[in-house]
Amino acid sequence: MNKRRLKVLLGCYACDPNFGSEPGMGWNFVSNIAKHHDVHAIVEEGEFKENLTRYSAEHPEDVKNITFHFVRRHHHNTLRKIWPPSYYWFYRVWHKRAYKLAVELNKKENFDLVHQVNLAGFREPGYLWKLNKPFIWGPLGGFTQTAWCLLPGMGLHALLYFSMRNILNLFQKRFNYAVRRAAKKAHTIFVSDSQGETDARNIWNRETVMMKEIATHPLPSYPPVALRQPATPLRICWVGELIPRKALDILIDALTLCKHPMQVEVLGRGPKLQTWQSKCIASELQHCVNFRGFVPHKHVTSIMSSCHVLCITSIEEGGTSTVVLEALQCGLPIIAIDHCGFASVINENCGIKIAVQPRQKIIRDFAEQLDFLYANEPTRLALAAGAQKRSEDFTWNANMKMLNKAYENACASY
Repeated sequence: MNKRRLKVLLGCYACDPNFGSEPGMGWNFVSNIAKHHDVHAIVEEGEFKENLTRYSAEHPEDVKNITFHFVRRHHHNTLRKIWPPSYYWFYRVWHKRAYKLAVELNKKENFDLVHQVNLAGFREPGYLWKLNKPFIWGPLGGFTQTAWCLLPGMGLHALLYFSMRNILNLFQKRFNYAVRRAAKKAHTIFVSDSQGETDARNIWNRETVMMKEIATHPLPSYPPVALRQPATPLRICWVGELIPRKALDILIDALTLCKHPMQVEVLGRGPKLQTWQSKCIASELQHCVNFRGFVPHKHVTSIMSSCHVLCITSIEEGGTSTVVLEALQCGLPIIAIDHCGFASVINENCGIKIAVQPRQKIIRDFAEQLDFLYANEPTRLALAAGAQKRSEDFTWNANMKMLNKAYENACASY
């Protein structure tokens, strides 16, 4: 841990203690870094100033080492509806304005270090790397390509969207000027998945440090692992939006192949609800798949703790869901497709990874692994213990050890 408190400028477009996803990720980094250093954070004004101002007034101790600076992003709602990627045009302009502010702030504050935190994708690194200061970038996501063999099962719209995204990803990694300059300038690049490690090494000629964009706080004690009594169903937990890329239908189809009784708790809502409910009825699975709808976060972990395994069927994910880490803390072994951010969380001690392959083979492998866990309770319990042990690698304490080391090294080499 650093002995000296540094004065750190954070580029943190999205930051809000009341939300998850990018705003929650931004807040967690800002608030945890502020426990060790004096933080100045540049945040988007329109979406986040009101909530941050209110939270700061209500929780002054939480922000005593944080100074927020706000820059407004202009946008065009009609254009966004016609062409969603236009978001990035206005986001890039925001970064230019944020850099202009950063230059003025640095004249006054003389920062020790600059860290571009989010948005977490690699495509828009901003311009803070231009400051004559040690620069840290990440954790970065967005490197993973959606497996081509899985696209046909996502529907026409998703097929076209993710096909185009794959092509643009390949181009941007290699030829985006700002991305390559930021990668060259950064003292340390944090990436959130193994694909990021590979791409940074092969395309940018840079070694990276693995760090998840999410983390949990260590528990004083782990909840007890749910035991499965003989002749009772294996209780499966599935959490997420009911949308095509989450691919709950993979699990539904796998259930039709299982030889042992299964019970699925589906936590989430979305436009595919009726379609997937009808699929369960057609497959005569309506009594073993329980669609619970939206479940408040405080109740999710209690439901997970009553289950025996978490299944992740997502075909595409922008990052790693907090649900994955919470499932580990609950002692849930995880079965997931071997891609996206969760592939670097799951190992042989805490779960089972299904190879990326054509959809029908994935369905078959899910069924085989569920039957295996049903028939091998000692193995499942060993994975449950391994899950809780694995959760210790993804806490904010662990993240801060890595960040403090990177900060110290960057300042020493400047």
